[in-house]
Amino acid sequence: MIEFRKTGKVAQLHDPRAGFALTGVPSEVRHDPLTGDTSRICHFSFPPRQLPELGALAEGTRANCPFCPERIEQITPRYPESLVPGGRMRRGEALLVPNLFPYDDVSAIVVMSHAHFLPMDALPARVIADALLLARDFICIAQGQLADRQAWGLVTWNYMPPSGASQVHPHLQVIVTDTPGNALRRELAAESDFLARHGVPYPRALLEAERAAGERLVLEESGIAWGAPYSPCGLLGDVQAVFRERATLAELADAEIEAWAAQLARIAAAYARLGLWSFNLTLFPDAAGERSGRHWLTARLLPRLYLHPHLYNSDAAYMQLLLAEKFAMVHPERHAADLRAALPP
Repeated sequence: MIEFRKTGKVAQLHDPRAGFALTGVPSEVRHDPLTGDTSRICHFSFPPRQLPELGALAEGTRANCPFCPERIEQITPRYPESLVPGGRMRRGEALLVPNLFPYDDVSAIVVMSHAHFLPMDALPARVIADALLLARDFICIAQGQLADRQAWGLVTWNYMPPSGASQVHPHLQVIVTDTPGNALRRELAAESDFLARHGVPYPRALLEAERAAGERLVLEESGIAWGAPYSPCGLLGDVQAVFRERATLAELADAEIEAWAAQLARIAAAYARLGLWSFNLTLFPDAAGERSGRHWLTARLLPRLYLHPHLYNSDAAYMQLLLAEKFAMVHPERHAADLRAALPP
């Protein structure tokens, strides 16, 4: 049912690095096992990654940060009492407020901690868990705002500037919408088709195939499996968590969210050990109330970086943004092995 398909490519050129000898330079096109979307794995050259002075970067943004405790109550908005009694929601250090620049009818920010900066190699599992629990509870409340429309509860985390984050202070975006985005919409349609053709959910078949292959799995515990996708979407690879037989964040119990938060803290620390300092994270749910069983909740973490330490050029360009073609420089099998080796206990 699952086919891991790829096509090898070889470009011929007279290479100055080899005395202008005629040289074949390989690359590879992989096909996503679900959608058929292609991704390219290519060679690329750029200077060695340099970690900036993150403490100085964070300190330089503190004075005008709207999410720091001394400012947040005066600067951030409040929800109508009819939606959220008291206008804001709290859990531990986490505070949920409306997004002052909303993306949809229901658009929230979860400010995750009192601390202005949390290092990627020391993200507290408790802080992550409280923020996700707050997001889950808000999604359950806000889904009613969509009346008779389908509702998706989307949660994202842009960590540090290369990810597109507008603030260093750690925060999640939460959107409750009837428009889940093109990638998720295509994925759900393909999963419906897979279920109709094969009689089993695609995530179940994929997980069985990845266990058999073995080389791309990174971590599996507490009903959650982490692995490097066969068809990568990040320049330096990405990783995906699959929640067994859970379709939405709202279906996760407190203990499941806490277990995943602890795993996520370890995965982030592994990326930090590999010299990275920024990421995008997105949860991919099904619609609330969908009972077909076609989809299992996934979370995808994509490390982000500046290609050159002085030019600050992005790791996304025309291929990803205009051709919608995924582009990577690391094979998922090698990426998974590196992550396994870098995981803290």
